Amino acid sequence: MSNIDGLASEWLEVKAQEKQIIAKRRAIEEQITKALDVKDEGSISHKLEQHKVTLTQPVSRKVDPIVWDKIKDKIPENMHPIKVVMSVDAQGCRYLLEKEPRLWAKVSKAFESKQGKIGVKVEHL
Repeated sequence: MSNIDGLASEWLEVKAQEKQIIAKRRAIEEQITKALDVKDEGSISHKLEQHKVTLTQPVSRKVDPIVWDKIKDKIPENMHPIKVVMSVDAQGCRYLLEKEPRLWAKVSKAFESKQGKIGVKVEHL
């Protein structure tokens, strides 16, 4: 296991370096955004002598479903700025898989499952 302890120690060192590098990159990004024009929303590209710099200002929006339901009829339905999205209930899938395998077998072909990247967390003891 000493080899794994060595890897864990190296992981912590690299993670610390990564944090420093990210902080440095963010400080540089802040200077760039102060020096160049930025849109209130969307992207703008700046051609410099040796580089092209694209600055993107995202804007997050969410809808209050209770308020929306009360006012949605004020504009035509085909102009409603909302999407109804079907998404997977991962907890519900796991429940069916573990507790109701016969039911899961009936619907499982509608779902695609693939494993993601394994998370790693290392701490000094």
